Amino acid sequence: MASHPTVIDSHIHLWRTQDISTLAWETPENPLFGTYDLSRYLKCISPAPSGYSGFVFVETDRKYTDPKDPSEDLKCWEHVLEEYRFVLGLSRTPDGRDLVKGIVPWAPVHLGRGVMQRYQQLLNGVDQEIYGEEKHGLLVGYRYLIQDKPQGTISHPKFLEGLEYIRDMGRTFDLGVDCNRHTLWQIEEAVPVLKQVEGLKIVLNHLSKPPLGREPDGGIVRWRELMTELGETRAVVKLSGGFSEIPPTLANEGAEFPKQTMINMALEYARPLFQIFGAGRVIFGSDWPVCGVGYEKVTGEQEGAWRQWFEISDAVVKILKDEGGIKGIAEDWDGVWGNNALAAYNIQP
Repeated sequence: MASHPTVIDSHIHLWRTQDISTLAWETPENPLFGTYDLSRYLKCISPAPSGYSGFVFVETDRKYTDPKDPSEDLKCWEHVLEEYRFVLGLSRTPDGRDLVKGIVPWAPVHLGRGVMQRYQQLLNGVDQEIYGEEKHGLLVGYRYLIQDKPQGTISHPKFLEGLEYIRDMGRTFDLGVDCNRHTLWQIEEAVPVLKQVEGLKIVLNHLSKPPLGREPDGGIVRWRELMTELGETRAVVKLSGGFSEIPPTLANEGAEFPKQTMINMALEYARPLFQIFGAGRVIFGSDWPVCGVGYEKVTGEQEGAWRQWFEISDAVVKILKDEGGIKGIAEDWDGVWGNNALAAYNIQP
């Protein structure tokens, strides 16, 4: 694997066997049915690339309901609080102590400032359980997925309140939209709202989940216009999630994954995003273990997905750097692999 000064995987998910029933999307038929814990992740990335230093954990869409009043908070948010407790606990174990760089839990952004404050108090209680009076700095942002929500979710006034609370707390909002399966309406709704929250740090997941190998419904020109508008905010973009958007027509070439085809498809969206945001506002992430699903559809197995996506990402970055015309000094380009993520999430090196 290529050598880089610092490598931070900015987007992974983890869950234990006892967590499976609490995942909102998990069924026995799902290709990710099973246990995806830290030991399995470390096995999948081994041998890790030179400079690998750890990861940012992102919430896994646990089951929850919206409380009608504060007395219901603990019951409604039981599973998302347990997820935070689990990952925070990993940061105190010998295997996880140096690897857990940041945690982005689910949060009830859609319910407004007051409910966000109540939720944060419960997260503070978990901090007390795991760390006592010691300050850890691992809670770096929040995520509330837009990609599976109805129209009008992010444009609701309460959502704006929630975003303002995140901004005021000095944390990031991870934006999860899907421009592949849901046309462009999600990002069209999101961009004007996000622009209203001046100073909010935004992390766009998975290149916006574009439909690799074709234009999005609504057109690539409109998609680029929306990305340009998002670039006027403090947003950064994750170079992640590509395997989830593999078109069904992509076929295995003999015994090898069609790497060059995948590189070319990823470049169609990565190139304009690098041009809009600059190298200093792009961060590498794997989306493990979700990256294994699309990879499995082509190869029949999941285990090589992390390494393959790292190599594809490395090739994409090298091509774009060599092409020129993209804003960024040498430190920005090196930072794609780690330091840009540390800056985006306010993580101390």
